[in-house]
Amino acid sequence: MMNKEVTVIEAQELMELGEALLLLDVRSAEEFSKGSLPGFENLPLSEISQAMPNLDGRKTTLLLCSDGTQSHQAQILLEACGFTAQIIRGGLRDWSLVFDAA
Repeated sequence: MMNKEVTVIEAQELMELGEALLLLDVRSAEEFSKGSLPGFENLPLSEISQAMPNLDGRKTTLLLCSDGTQSHQAQILLEACGFTAQIIRGGLRDWSLVFDAA
């Protein structure tokens, strides 16, 4: 069984491997406009239910938000509909601590 959470290091490794991933930033459009990670598409948590029919359920979904809270809620919604979803633990907060400090 796949982990429901990945660390920022594990997330970066998955993205570098070119895995078949659906990269979703589930913050609001306003938050997203202030910056995200390369390759992530903005799909606010409030819009996930309506967008599900258009998402590729064959790919593992990697979820990003500011601290992991919204990602967790998105994960519950997606998994209830048969998607495989993983949270980037700590979200952008942890990403900036690990990678911006390097």
